[in-house]
Amino acid sequence: MIFSRIYLMFLFLLMTVSLFGQTPSKNLLPVIINGKYGYINQDGDIVIEPQYDWAALFYESLAVIKMVDEDNPAGKFGYIDSTGRIVVSPMFDAAGNYCQGWARVKQGKSSFIYVDKTGRAPIPSQFFECYNIMSFPIPVRVERSSKAGFVDKKGEYVIEAKFDVARPFVDGYAVAGVNNKQGYINLQGEFIIEAQFYRANYFQNGLARVILKDAETKKKTEGYINKKGEFVVEPTIKMGRARDFSEGLAAVSMDGQKWGFIDANGKIAINAEFEKAASFSEGYAKVRIDGKYGFIDKNGDVVIKPKFDNVSNFHNGIASIFLKNKRMGYINKEGDYIWKAGKPEKKEDENYQDKF
Repeated sequence: MIFSRIYLMFLFLLMTVSLFGQTPSKNLLPVIINGKYGYINQDGDIVIEPQYDWAALFYESLAVIKMVDEDNPAGKFGYIDSTGRIVVSPMFDAAGNYCQGWARVKQGKSSFIYVDKTGRAPIPSQFFECYNIMSFPIPVRVERSSKAGFVDKKGEYVIEAKFDVARPFVDGYAVAGVNNKQGYINLQGEFIIEAQFYRANYFQNGLARVILKDAETKKKTEGYINKKGEFVVEPTIKMGRARDFSEGLAAVSMDGQKWGFIDANGKIAINAEFEKAASFSEGYAKVRIDGKYGFIDKNGDVVIKPKFDNVSNFHNGIASIFLKNKRMGYINKEGDYIWKAGKPEKKEDENYQDKF
C-alpha cells in the first residue's frame, strides 16, 4: 500500500544518515505525492516535481533515484542533481550515497563496484562486500568466504586480507575481528586495542560502546571504553540497552525498563524516565513517552511534545515524523510542520484497490 511504502522509504532514509562523514545536503527533502517522488525545500515548497519511482536524500549534491519502465519493471537506480537532472543514468540494481566523490553500486547479481560522479568506475575491482566510502583505505572482501582487508584508491591492498571482520576507518581507528573477537586496528593494520570483545563499535566523543559475552552463561553486556581500551563505564548494561555517545551523552537503560542518559564519566545526566531514547543530534534527542515520540534537550526537558508514532533525529534543523496511517511529514526545531502528507483516500466501493 502507498502509505506503507512511504513509511518504509523514510525508515530507510533515516538509517542511511551516518554520523561519520555522511551528512545529508541541506534544503532538499524527498516526498511522495500521488505515487511519485519529488523534492521540497525547507519551506515546504516543491522544487523538483514528483516524477521518480523512489528517491533518497541528497549527499554531496547528488541523490539516488529509482526509475521503472517496461524494460526494467523492478526498476533501476541512478543519480540526479539538485535541479532534478539525471547525471548518472539509472542502470544499477543497488546504489549508495556519495561520499568523498564516490558511491557504492551493484549491477545484477555481480559484486559491488565504486563509481565516481560521472558513473565511471575509478577502481576496476569488484568486491563481494565493501562499504560506502568514509575514508581510505576501505575494507573489502572479495568472496563470501574470504578474509577482509583494506584497499587504496587504486584498489590495491595496503592492509592485507587477514580479518574475519573489517569496518571503515574513523579518526585512525577501525573495528576488525579475528577468531570471533573484535578490537581496533591502526592504519598499519596492527591491533592497538586487542581483539577481545564480542562486538565493538565506533569511537564517539572519545568513547566506544563494546559488548562482552560470558563464555559460560552466554550473557551479553555492554559498556564503554576509551582509546586506550580501558573501561570508563563497566560492562554491566544488558545488550541492546545502550546507545553510542553523541554530543557528550549516551542513552542507556540500566534496569531494562526506563531510559535515561549518562555522561562520559558514567554518571547519570538525565534521569531514566523514558520508554525509549536515542542519541542526541543538534541538541535534541528523540524519546518515547506514553507510546508517542517527541524530543528533549540536554537538560531532559521536553521541547517538542510526544505526539508522533515515530521520528528521526534532527539533521540540518529538520526531522521527519510519522503520524497515524503511517503518514509522514517534516518538522523544524520549533515543532512546526514544514510539510505533511495528505490523508489517505477512503475506499469508494468494495472493489477498490490501492495502486500498489
